[in-house]
Amino acid sequence: MSDKPVRPTEGSQITVLVIVGGRPVTHVARAGRVTPSTLIVPRKADERRWGVEPQGEADVLFSHQGRLFRWPMRVEEVLPTSYYLVSLQDPRDGERREFVRATSELEVRLTPHRQPRAAFQRMTAELSASGMRVATELEATPGDLLEVMLRTEGHADGRTAAITALARVVRVLHPETGRELALEFVELKSADEDRLLQLVFRLREADLFARIGRRSFA
Repeated sequence: MSDKPVRPTEGSQITVLVIVGGRPVTHVARAGRVTPSTLIVPRKADERRWGVEPQGEADVLFSHQGRLFRWPMRVEEVLPTSYYLVSLQDPRDGERREFVRATSELEVRLTPHRQPRAAFQRMTAELSASGMRVATELEATPGDLLEVMLRTEGHADGRTAAITALARVVRVLHPETGRELALEFVELKSADEDRLLQLVFRLREADLFARIGRRSFA
């Protein structure tokens, strides 16, 4: 079995996280030319005003055989139509939980496992790829299993998209002032995991553009 580090293939989908003005910006693209130590990433016209600087760090996320990898890189050059990145370390497995997190108001349904489905409620949820934290009046204790459904506007025509998961209650926070549940996803289909990751990225990007007064690209 080869120990050769995994890298994205040319044309495969990647997500690039860069820092602009101290805040993260995400860019979903197709990988350009790939070598063991460099990567070309096509650059969209809307990004030319972002102010991505050479020598800034970049995290490249990509999937391989159902697993997510993170490749720490540096922006070596900002070219007219692309970014030229150089490797800082070999790609590593399972790093998405370190930084992928966002908070938003969403339509959420929390139902005790194997019980009749509850109604959707508008809640403020802190989301990550591994779980969520949400304020709710639902009675629950650590170890309880909950069926979770998130309903979001995931399409250009306004149709809703759903993310479903089975989650375990790991902590009950602030029970004296208003219950918050910290949940860990224990069952999440790969398609829903991808939707969740992209949702978190979109929320982070929307927050950035709201703060700096710029429009996010589609």
